[in-house]
Amino acid sequence: MSKLNRATGWNYQPSEPIKYNPLFDFPPKLDLIFGWMIKRWVSISRFLLFFVLALILTKYLTPSLSIMGEVDYSWVTYLFMRNTALLFLVAGTLHLYLHILKVQGDDYKFLKKEMAKNNKKFKFRNQVYDNIFWSVFSGVTIWTFYEAIYWYGVANGIVGTSSFQSSPIQFFLWILCLPLIRGVHFYSIHRLLHVPFLYKHVHVTHHRNVNTGPWSGISMHPVENIIYQSSPLIHIFIPTDPMIFTLHLILVTLNPAFTHSGFEQIKNKKTKLLDSADFHHQLHHRYFDCNYGNMDVPLDVWFGTHHDGSEEATKAMRLRMKGAATK
Repeated sequence: MSKLNRATGWNYQPSEPIKYNPLFDFPPKLDLIFGWMIKRWVSISRFLLFFVLALILTKYLTPSLSIMGEVDYSWVTYLFMRNTALLFLVAGTLHLYLHILKVQGDDYKFLKKEMAKNNKKFKFRNQVYDNIFWSVFSGVTIWTFYEAIYWYGVANGIVGTSSFQSSPIQFFLWILCLPLIRGVHFYSIHRLLHVPFLYKHVHVTHHRNVNTGPWSGISMHPVENIIYQSSPLIHIFIPTDPMIFTLHLILVTLNPAFTHSGFEQIKNKKTKLLDSADFHHQLHHRYFDCNYGNMDVPLDVWFGTHHDGSEEATKAMRLRMKGAATK
């Protein structure tokens, strides 16, 4: 593939067009598939860190089933406070590192501009404060609500579970399938949220963040968080290890702090620490009508909404939008 033509307005953009999971390429290339899986799911990555966090949360930081079998605000409040603390730990630390202390300056930052201040379209006229408000008031509330429903169901035998000891193959299959499940779910609900009525009254809260930061991740209208965070509810209907449910929930609540950080990589001087935001989703926040899914499932390619970051793709997108408007 040819190198990208540098688009105007970007402080940084990858030098190559966006690439998707090679699992869906034909003919299959096992070396590429294996390399993708190792890089995104097994190496020192966010996924591995979230896996460890899910293990800690499930084993040590979740109330016992004997307590959660009763409807009691004390354990639900505990979950809310714990989840709020986790969000502040992840999003707050990223914001401090990247946007306040500016440890890596503008290296790998997609847009040079700073988070908006004195802007009346945001609550408190401040983008970060607005994002924190919606992330906690809306994001953590829905996160805790879904988590409470799951644990109450498990404690009362309404929701079935399995375990790594009893079904190790199923456990690892879930690990491999989570990115694919989330990819299909995200594309589907994201297209729904761009229906004009829902966009105008719901999704616009999130899309005010053209220049995104760590607190933008789950800064959404409550209706959007209800829809967006619903994919872990699959575990209510299909018995899985509770740790898989926790991991799935983490991926839809904490991972967006990274994917909206505004930086492709997190570095310490010249050493890369972690992958962070992807240009694929950054393009969606800039152009709106493209890249509705993620790179684990190439639904944008299949449905004609893909933007690879090139000027040619921007022109094609605008022609498509013009044609849709004419119709």
